[in-house]
Amino acid sequence: MDSEPAAPRILVVDDNDDNRYTLTLYLDLEGYTDIAIAEDGEQAIAQLKERDFDLVLLDVMMPKVDGYQVLTWLKGQHRLNDLPVIMISALNEMTSVVRCIELGAVDYLQKPFNQHLLRARLGASLDKKRLRDQVNAHLFRLEQELQAARDLQMSMLPQEFPEPTPSCPVDIHGLIQPAREVGGDLYDFFRTEDGALCFFVGDVSGKGMPAALFMARTKSLIRIATELMRDRDAPAGPAEIIDRVNRELCQSNNDMMFVTLFFGILNPATGEVAYCNAGHNPPYRCSGETLVAVDSGKGIILGVRPQAVYQTGTLTLAPNETLFLFTDGVTEAHDLSGSLFSEERLEAALRAAAGLGSRAMVKKVSDAVEGFVGAALPSDDITILALQRLDLSKA
Repeated sequence: MDSEPAAPRILVVDDNDDNRYTLTLYLDLEGYTDIAIAEDGEQAIAQLKERDFDLVLLDVMMPKVDGYQVLTWLKGQHRLNDLPVIMISALNEMTSVVRCIELGAVDYLQKPFNQHLLRARLGASLDKKRLRDQVNAHLFRLEQELQAARDLQMSMLPQEFPEPTPSCPVDIHGLIQPAREVGGDLYDFFRTEDGALCFFVGDVSGKGMPAALFMARTKSLIRIATELMRDRDAPAGPAEIIDRVNRELCQSNNDMMFVTLFFGILNPATGEVAYCNAGHNPPYRCSGETLVAVDSGKGIILGVRPQAVYQTGTLTLAPNETLFLFTDGVTEAHDLSGSLFSEERLEAALRAAAGLGSRAMVKKVSDAVEGFVGAALPSDDITILALQRLDLSKA
């Protein structure tokens, strides 16, 4: 059973004894029981620091600290931004009242006090305060839920990157930066029972929670389909796996969400990579300062056409060669003027990272994007994944 709401807490600030007595008497007659008194602005500020109030009745002209100074102090207190202040003014102080409204007061009462006007303005101000409190409480709960969703989403992505081993001489590192609390980009990598290293980077349409849920569904389907379809005499290739994932994503997809994806399967021993590109940005093969875009093995985006046909492409990573995958949040990141980071700047950052390991390369590109964007708000999720094949026989 819901508890009764607490009585509104009202602070009366006036240096005149008669005015304070009259106001508190009227408030008592209107049923307000939690009333505090301050004889000047200095006392008012001291009480506002110690207690929370729902409304302040504030005189303009007072010794020590006047009403203007109290309002100016309130503007600098984030905790009290939503606290309504009703000014108490004599009829010949209307210019001062206008100044107080400009400083943040919500209303005013003229002296001598009219009980009916007092009732109406108190009720209206307290109702607005109550609604703001409810909205703020709801926003706080929503922020908590979104943070929990972000933490859960991040936990679904690899947070630790294994050291290269003789059986899997691959240096791999990834990064994801959602534009909002949760995002639709995804990346993952995992070993199969036959020793292959599967990896992918994807970008879901839209932003926020719907994209995050579609991202989670896509990631789970890729893992499940890969494990089921590789566990047989003739393991499935990337095109077959992506074809199955696409058909599953098309089911019950009434909102017509889609995902672009680059999916690869690496043979660690030979460096051979079989891959399928479903409408995604072509990754780069990086060998020193030489960059080559991997633009074969293309197919359409996932989730919109169940009969879509996908192709498998192949390449072989030479020792110390890196495969760099990314989402369009990298190249389409923009600065305050609206200019895009672009493929040209990405390629320049990759060349600057020549000879570095995967972690250093990812950081180099991420820092370049961050430095370019500056104070501009993020427009899209940013995801990067780098795989470098090592020659451990010379270590």
